[in-house]
Amino acid sequence: MTPGGQSVIPEQVLWSLESPKNTFRVDLLNQIPGLRRFLLSDWWPKGIWWPMMLIFIPVTVMGLIGPQTREANVALNLFWAWWWPFYLLLFPVVGRLWCAVCPFMIVGEWARTVSLWIWPRQLLPWPTKWLNKWGAWLLWAGFVAIYLWEKLWDLPHRAYLSAWLLLVITAGAVICSVIYERRLWCRHLCPIGGMNGMFAKLAMLELRSTPQVCGTQCQTFGCYRGSDETPVNFPDALPTEGQATGGCPLYSHPAQLPDNRDCMFCMTCVKACPNRSGQLNLRFPAADIWEGHRGFWAEIALLLLLFGGVFMHHSEEILTRLGWSGLAIDSEHLAIALPVVSLILSIPLILTYTAHKIACFFDSEMPEYQTVIYAYLPLVLAGNLAHYLPSAMTEAGQILSVTARTFGLSGEGLPTLTWSLEVAQFLQGVTLLLILGFSIFPLLKITGRPLLKIMPHLILMVVIVVAWYGLLI
Repeated sequence: MTPGGQSVIPEQVLWSLESPKNTFRVDLLNQIPGLRRFLLSDWWPKGIWWPMMLIFIPVTVMGLIGPQTREANVALNLFWAWWWPFYLLLFPVVGRLWCAVCPFMIVGEWARTVSLWIWPRQLLPWPTKWLNKWGAWLLWAGFVAIYLWEKLWDLPHRAYLSAWLLLVITAGAVICSVIYERRLWCRHLCPIGGMNGMFAKLAMLELRSTPQVCGTQCQTFGCYRGSDETPVNFPDALPTEGQATGGCPLYSHPAQLPDNRDCMFCMTCVKACPNRSGQLNLRFPAADIWEGHRGFWAEIALLLLLFGGVFMHHSEEILTRLGWSGLAIDSEHLAIALPVVSLILSIPLILTYTAHKIACFFDSEMPEYQTVIYAYLPLVLAGNLAHYLPSAMTEAGQILSVTARTFGLSGEGLPTLTWSLEVAQFLQGVTLLLILGFSIFPLLKITGRPLLKIMPHLILMVVIVVAWYGLLI
């Protein structure tokens, strides 16, 4: 079993050895009583679908027909004061788990079921080669369109436009679901899903499997391609293990996942496995981006876009400080607004690429730009979270009174739970300072260079945090 000319047995032969990827991992399925039973039950994730839709449908309808102000429409309150900030908080813990209960894809799954009942047929396979080449770029273009729509048409203060945004994304999920098998939209084309997959690399949880078990005991590969119910042979097995499934909705195999990007914790693989190979691991945050991570340009473009989005959200303050406060950044002045917003969105590309060129000038062994840029991913998440914190602190707790006003009631006397703007600003500052300290470690791990050699990037991170502090606070 040893290659010719070598006298050292390859590590792959010694299956009892732990892979470096399993360093500092704790399998929560073995540590938390009842967690495996819950995740194998019908409660997860489909048990969450109905409550999710009981919120999504009326909120979307009220966005279209209800009052259009932020103070009197529950759609605006839920979408901008609840969903965005608390959704961003999920990523460092549970990655793209939201995709398992996403209302856009729930509608897509239901539409597929109804369409197959009306017209039984074989759904089309994915055009994988084309999607791998162009899908992520289409996703990026979709997010660019969302950003421009949000900024130039003021979506956070126009309920019907926010509702239409939800409907457009839902339409994409429905169209792909009735044509193609599984969840092509979620993996390759959904702008929100692309952001989820990228930020999921920062999560403290990962779903993986035991390669030795998959390689020696698995004969069905039901976790990937789907299978009928499979007999389970170990003594302490649960009756819900080895379930019949249609395979991973995102066409991922847990033994071959390089990172969290294409896993949404739906637990289909864990339900299907008759060998208990699946692991829900607790690990160091952001482990994906320094453990042999390989990025690609379309995802880097999305990272830089979300990076620039923090600046875009505060473009008025930037223009005022530059002495251009008279520029109109709205849909009625597109000839001026589009190039200005595009330039503001390009700020991170200009800054990070310049810093990298300076670092390479003094250090010829500095890794390439498309590797180092991922060190900024925690900072990008923190900047976006800091932007939405004031809404969460000052508006989210008014949900009951806002709901009442949505239906024409006064809302007076209903309980509220809000904090002052000063508290929100304090939390914004704490968020930015904490993430600056945390970002040093990923930067060191990704580059593999001494602290002095990465100083251009470190100085830029400090400058960005100081700039955001001035803009946001």
